[in-house]
Amino acid sequence: MRHKARAQANTLAGGFNWLCPEEKPTLGPPKGTESTADRAAVGARTAKGGGMDLIRNFLGGGNNGEEPDAKRVKREDDDSAGAANGGANGTSTSGAGGAGGAGVEGKVDHLGQYAMREIHLRKQEEDGELVYMVIKNDGEEQNMIWLVNLKNIFSKQLPNMPKEYIVRLVMDPRHHSMICLKNNTVIGGITYRPFWRQNMGEIAFCAVSANEQVKGYGTRLMNHLKEYVCDKENMTHLITFADNNAVGYFQKQGFTKDVMMEREKWVGYIKEYDGGTIMECALSAQVSYTEFPVMIRQQRAAVDEKVREMSNSHVVYPGLAQFKGPAGPGGVRKPVPPEVIKGIKEAGWEPPGPPRYRLVHPGCGDGTPTTDNLHRFMVALVNLVQNHIDSWPFISPVPAEEVPDYYDVVKDPICLETIKERVESGEYYQTLEMFAADFRLMFNNCRLYNAPDTVFYKNATRLEAYFESKVAAGISWKAGRGERSLDRF
Repeated sequence: MRHKARAQANTLAGGFNWLCPEEKPTLGPPKGTESTADRAAVGARTAKGGGMDLIRNFLGGGNNGEEPDAKRVKREDDDSAGAANGGANGTSTSGAGGAGGAGVEGKVDHLGQYAMREIHLRKQEEDGELVYMVIKNDGEEQNMIWLVNLKNIFSKQLPNMPKEYIVRLVMDPRHHSMICLKNNTVIGGITYRPFWRQNMGEIAFCAVSANEQVKGYGTRLMNHLKEYVCDKENMTHLITFADNNAVGYFQKQGFTKDVMMEREKWVGYIKEYDGGTIMECALSAQVSYTEFPVMIRQQRAAVDEKVREMSNSHVVYPGLAQFKGPAGPGGVRKPVPPEVIKGIKEAGWEPPGPPRYRLVHPGCGDGTPTTDNLHRFMVALVNLVQNHIDSWPFISPVPAEEVPDYYDVVKDPICLETIKERVESGEYYQTLEMFAADFRLMFNNCRLYNAPDTVFYKNATRLEAYFESKVAAGISWKAGRGERSLDRF
């Protein structure tokens, strides 16, 4: 009965020459595709009668209780493994997103989510929980069982694809399938056709079971496929027609819409579909696609070592104890001279030179911007702005009870009342630049929250112009010959 079922399946797959008649490559036995060593490692999962149920499932279209529920599929570019075959409007989730780094050593936390997930998946492979292998319809019973399971996944995850077409390609002996086995059960795979003379492969289908999505299996499948076709089949390119739902997935796997491969290598050999986007991935034999975490760690270590040679940015100094106590009036703390802060000089800091301007505002002494003269100038500017007709929205903080969402939008609020307290403390504003920066922050906050046609937005624009004019009128920039004059801070 088993031989009869296998013969029926081969009859369904045989005789389908859907490519151009001039391309009839002989399916050579690439190194590794015919070996049964991997299958022995996985173990025979079909006890007496088990294979019969799966073959009946293939012939009768049953689900054998293992097909994923199509309603659970996320149709998102971020997570989709994609329907690679052109014209297929369905897509399945590969698990390209999601975290898989649980239980990984804390020292790799800084590698990022992708690397941590890859490390977790590699550990599953080392423990034998995950196995990746390439199979085809070569007449072996175990391969037939796995291909039937893979066919069921494609049929469920690609509902807009004709089932007869899926069977035709998956069971075609000229097509290979990279499958992912989790605890000896097929949970996903990629079906592709190698073109030996062109050194390229066309991806036909790519999907992962719905209950195994968002775990990274789709990305890992593609990485194993790239590694395999480079090492075993001497391919330089992968090409596919992706539907709109699969474009995002393939872009994340290194595919591009700009096909650089010579047109004569693929035009006429692969089917083109309306609504599909042709995408290409150039492969490099110098890259280990399944060892990305190791490569990332090595690259990071090399960069860190070079940075340590060129700078001392890796040296961490203790914090400043002055900021542990409560602040003074207006949130002002006693200033700390920069030269006493550990690490400042080591980082290349130099004391700033004297100001390049002179104070010409009445009551500011002889014009030299000393601490006292600068303080008097800032007090005069605050009084001028407060007495302006457009200053009323900025006098005090915005009340949260009247504008509930204001502090959700404005993360660094400030008002004239706060600026005045800082000026009166005599220690907060050490330079005129710091003082002007708070005013500009106040005006920008107003324009950030309010629409351009509101009275508040217009008040901010007019008051800012008034403030800038008073600052410009109160100072005089001294510029020597060949020295550039400045009009803003």
